[in-house]
Amino acid sequence: MSKPIEGLEAYKAYLKQFEGKINYQISEFIDPKIKRFGNLAVLTYNYRDAKTDANDSISEQWFWNTTEVYCLLDSEWKIIHTHWSYINQKLPEQIEVPVSIKQPRIEYNVVLGELMALEFAAMERWRKGDPWGFTEISAQEVTYFDTGTPKRLDGLEALKAEYTKRVGKIHYDVMEFIDPKILVHGDAAVLFYRFFSTHLNPDGSIASRIPWNCTEVYSRIDGKWKIVHTHWSYINGERQ
Repeated sequence: MSKPIEGLEAYKAYLKQFEGKINYQISEFIDPKIKRFGNLAVLTYNYRDAKTDANDSISEQWFWNTTEVYCLLDSEWKIIHTHWSYINQKLPEQIEVPVSIKQPRIEYNVVLGELMALEFAAMERWRKGDPWGFTEISAQEVTYFDTGTPKRLDGLEALKAEYTKRVGKIHYDVMEFIDPKILVHGDAAVLFYRFFSTHLNPDGSIASRIPWNCTEVYSRIDGKWKIVHTHWSYINGERQ
């Protein structure tokens, strides 16, 4: 998908194309973890699905990072946001991403404005090779997926250890947050957006651009918004 699916009817229409076309024999939920924040719960796991041949040997398999955000609505747990991506995915050779044209100044509502200010400040550091802006706004029990993690990272120390490998290695010239949206439930919020990281040639033309999907789950802890779960993936990322 090159943009988020919003609303149950749109989601049903999207799933309709797969009806009767997806079949596999093995389904494995790997290390599921649940964290609850009031009426919001974040379920994360790695997932493996596989096909077997006539001899019950695995003929093909897929590995996934999975984020499911549930909300307690009318005494029932319902999914309000989902993010799936291949583990160790790669960019497609070509992708078209539709982007709405808006006025340069974008006004966000109160909570969305607060969280986007945090994201912008942390990302401004990240694009210059400094990832620590994100650890400073992450909770001690943060969980984390991205394109280079072979499994979910659990806890701030694990995230810091991963980011230590990346200090000074990631640089880009332009960052663009595309159409950020937020779902707020009490002292928890789900922020999701598309993101472009762009490298420029010396003449200012675009050398390369990487399109991303991002999910950030925040919780208000001791009066401050903190990231409790992150999931980054390439838009239309493919399995290796």
